[in-house]
Amino acid sequence: MPFAPCLGVKDTAVSKAFYEKLGFIVDSRTATESDDIHMVLFDGAFCGMLYRHSQLESWLPSLKDKPVGFTGMFYLEVENFQHMLDTVAAVTDIVREPSADHTGTREFYFADPDGYLIGINDAASRRDSELVGGFATES
Repeated sequence: MPFAPCLGVKDTAVSKAFYEKLGFIVDSRTATESDDIHMVLFDGAFCGMLYRHSQLESWLPSLKDKPVGFTGMFYLEVENFQHMLDTVAAVTDIVREPSADHTGTREFYFADPDGYLIGINDAASRRDSELVGGFATES
């Protein structure tokens, strides 16, 4: 499994609905009332989890009293960058408009209902960027 986030969220139903509007699949088959965790997939591949924060604090006591959200961001690479941009813009605010980073990879950013920042990277521009052949793997 690749490095994958488990996001502690205030309300899993709100987060699930938000991500589903963006085209993610949220698989709730493993969720129970006492273990409210949901698997998140994009383009059929696992990319993270949503977990009710109050239960996450019980499961990992070191998270007790930590705020929901964080300083940092998560990235998701997509094949159809414009479609994802249009989808996200129809659901929520873009917090950083599309631009190319220093390698030539196009990206934009949005926040989810709990304040987590998601960066969307354009797969095609990444393949054409300075990253290919460096530390990035070819998809």
